[in-house]
Amino acid sequence: MNPANPKRLIPAGIAAAGFLSLGSCRDRAVEAEMPPDLPQSRISSLAGRNNLAGLPGMVYPAAEKSPIHWQPWTEDSKKMARDAGRLMLVVIAIPQQPSYAGVLGQLGSDPATVQAINSTYVPVLVDGDAVRELGILTAGLCSEIGSGLQLPLMVWMTPESNPVAWIPLPSDESASAVDLFTQSHGMVGNMWIEDPRYVADNSRMDQKNRSERMMKRVAERELSKQPAQDSLRALRQLTSLYDPVSRTFDEAGGLFPCGAIDLLAMGARMEAVPADLREKSRMTLSCLLDDLLSSAMFDPLDGGVFNARRGSTWSLPGFHRDCTAQARVVISLLDGYEVTGNDLALERALGCLAFMEKTYRTREGLFRIGGGEIGAAENWLWRLEDVQGALSESELAAWIIASGMEAPGNLPSEVDPLRQFFRANSISAAKTDAEVAAELGADPAATREALARAREKLLKVRNSRLSPSPDSQGASASASFRAVSAYASAYRITGKVEFRDLAVSTLAKSRVAFADGPRLKSYESDAPESIVAARAFIYGLAIQAALDVAAVSLDESWNIWAGDLSSTASELFMKDGAPVECPAYADLSRLPIADLAMLFDESSIGLFAMAESRLEALGIPFVPAFAELVAGLPMDSLDSPILHTDLIQAAIMKHHGITCIHSAGATEEMRIAIARSPLKGMNRRSSAREGEVPDPKGALILGPGKEVRQAANAADIRAIFAISPNVSVSNNK
Repeated sequence: MNPANPKRLIPAGIAAAGFLSLGSCRDRAVEAEMPPDLPQSRISSLAGRNNLAGLPGMVYPAAEKSPIHWQPWTEDSKKMARDAGRLMLVVIAIPQQPSYAGVLGQLGSDPATVQAINSTYVPVLVDGDAVRELGILTAGLCSEIGSGLQLPLMVWMTPESNPVAWIPLPSDESASAVDLFTQSHGMVGNMWIEDPRYVADNSRMDQKNRSERMMKRVAERELSKQPAQDSLRALRQLTSLYDPVSRTFDEAGGLFPCGAIDLLAMGARMEAVPADLREKSRMTLSCLLDDLLSSAMFDPLDGGVFNARRGSTWSLPGFHRDCTAQARVVISLLDGYEVTGNDLALERALGCLAFMEKTYRTREGLFRIGGGEIGAAENWLWRLEDVQGALSESELAAWIIASGMEAPGNLPSEVDPLRQFFRANSISAAKTDAEVAAELGADPAATREALARAREKLLKVRNSRLSPSPDSQGASASASFRAVSAYASAYRITGKVEFRDLAVSTLAKSRVAFADGPRLKSYESDAPESIVAARAFIYGLAIQAALDVAAVSLDESWNIWAGDLSSTASELFMKDGAPVECPAYADLSRLPIADLAMLFDESSIGLFAMAESRLEALGIPFVPAFAELVAGLPMDSLDSPILHTDLIQAAIMKHHGITCIHSAGATEEMRIAIARSPLKGMNRRSSAREGEVPDPKGALILGPGKEVRQAANAADIRAIFAISPNVSVSNNK
């Protein structure tokens, strides 16, 4: 999209027709959106002030002191617009891209813009992560104007939530948010004033067509008729995307490739996967980890990991971080370590986990969505003179080798073709402390101490350049449930009982904090349901967390809760035979929006599909109609596996997984081996009746073809479940 061309704002129907009225009679839907026969200045007193104070998350606190009269995404805000005959000016942002704070700051710091917004519109700010259906909608709206997904997105909407026009607000210097608003405001605002009937009617018809396209997309999804075979074909296709010569992963996108790591790790260890494909998966994963683990995606100063990269290599991160992404990377790297034995994967995973606890954990033991430091890219990058002024001679010599810094800068030309970051360096743990000592010919202990001092000094320098991120109000369900699964994985790999105990306690606290009767909410908050009611994605994470804790603790009450959540989800997230992201009681968009592919993270349907496979194996099946909706493998996963790694995993788990049924008298050693087996595709439950397991101290293993094997001891479990020798045998304190 060319932001300088405001005509691109308007959907084609409006642009072609100009400002001419269609002359159609008013139907009730259009009539409801007409300006009343009242002066334009008449508006609810609530809309005369900013009403974001106290709302949860990171997005709202960033604008709660703005002079713009921001309103939340509620029915009351729509009523304000309807009563005043105004359009809503809706800005959709997500906390995973904290540049929204700068965009909102630009809008609020320009007096003319503030006056224009407050006097013409009902401005509404939306957290597109919590109000996930609008976050998903942004991708479709950007596509309609020929643009890739860019956030924040400014959308002019009628009082009935029908989009009229929209434009991305880039956070870089290509255009200012104020200029983009000013260019667009004159056209859209005047259009509404001159002929609101036309705008209301046209936007309503556009919304109707948009809704029909969404329903058609779901109805026409082509699902595999042989998912057992096609899931393996999709896995094989994923392995073919990696080029070991150029060390590039085609179609990987810019996000940290957790989905690819998860799927490759599963393919490398599943017994029913053909041996050649297991080895291909392991080799591809090993190469991918080699590329990632020594890259600038991992911050050598504080141990965290960045969400995404800029450009086509991992040498220049996007410098955005949040709790859910940290936890997701922890889980993926631990699985990667189990399969490859790459010690650096374990080190990075535990470093990310420590960073996550330090940065995002609340006093109550739950997790916020975001926090830490934010700033422009140049404030995260380093020139040689920056470190020369901060470090001693011995520290500098060790740091240059460890971080990969160079005097001319170390950014490849393909990621910075315009030399925007001239002579700048991204930093990474390119070499281990031992490798640095060997290269310097220095004492390893002294080198380790010098590098520790260097990291401490440089972290202080960098923090002085950056700003604290907006305060995150309230614990986040998505962050807390992700943290539960991260703790469960950390226990499984390391055997440290404290991680298992943290998984259990964090889940128990989350179950209370995010409860709304039998339903869930996305934040520990009493904000309106349209803002905090949990969407399908949250239910998928909660079910996954409950199953993970049940698996590592062998406490099957958590399986029961997972089953209860799946039943609630089936009631909330099916509409007219199709999946939807938002429950009806919280839905203001009136669109059948479904999360069918991995746009920002795992998809809701992918999380449900994996949960359906696990619960079915445990004898707690999904409601049949809901299972039929979520459990299919789309055929386009064979061509685009990166977008569907969650659904491919679900199909492999369902058709190639195994289940362990252990007796009540199983030895402690066997119970530990079962608890520390892989979480996905290797299910476990206790015997449901006396005699189900012939050996009163053993276990039965049900294969994908229902073949039965017996396990008499922990060694049998480790062999059958293909537990890696990289995973220790016993628990550790």
